Amino acid sequence: MTRVRFAVLAVALAACQNRADPQVVALVGTERINREVSLTHIVPQPVSPALEGSYEILVTNRSPRQYVFTADFGVRLLIYSEKAGVRREVENLTTYLPPDASIVLQPRGNWPEDEVPISVWPVFEKSSEDTALRVIVVGQDEQGEAVAAYVDIPLGE
Repeated sequence: MTRVRFAVLAVALAACQNRADPQVVALVGTERINREVSLTHIVPQPVSPALEGSYEILVTNRSPRQYVFTADFGVRLLIYSEKAGVRREVENLTTYLPPDASIVLQPRGNWPEDEVPISVWPVFEKSSEDTALRVIVVGQDEQGEAVAAYVDIPLGE
C-alpha cells in the first residue's frame, strides 16, 4: 500500500513539474515549453566589464525532430519584480544579423548542430526589487507548430 501511495505521489509531482507557466503560454501561444528545446545560462568566467548586461544562453534541441528559429530566436525578455510579484516585458538591445535568416536546430545527437549559443541584452533600469530575468525563445517544428523554452536567471546585486 505504501508503494502505491509513493507511486501516485511521484506521478502527481512529475505532472506538476511539466505544467507550462501560464504567462509563458499566453506570450508564445503553445504549451510545448521546455520539452523539446531547452535553454541554459552560460556564465562567462571572468565576467568582462564590456559585457556587463549581456547574457549568454545555450539553446539545445533535446528531441529527435528538427526546429527552425528566426534570426532573433523569437526572444522575449521578462523581468520579475519580487515586491510586485509580476513580470514585465523589456526590450532586447541585441541585434541579430542577417535579420531575415533562419536558424535550424538539428535533432538531438547531431552535435554541434543540435545547439547554438545566443546573446541577449535586456534594457531596463534595475531596482532592488528586480530578482530574475526570464529569457524565452520560440521556434517551429517542420509542420509549423510552435515550440518554446525559457530559463530564469537570477539578477545579482
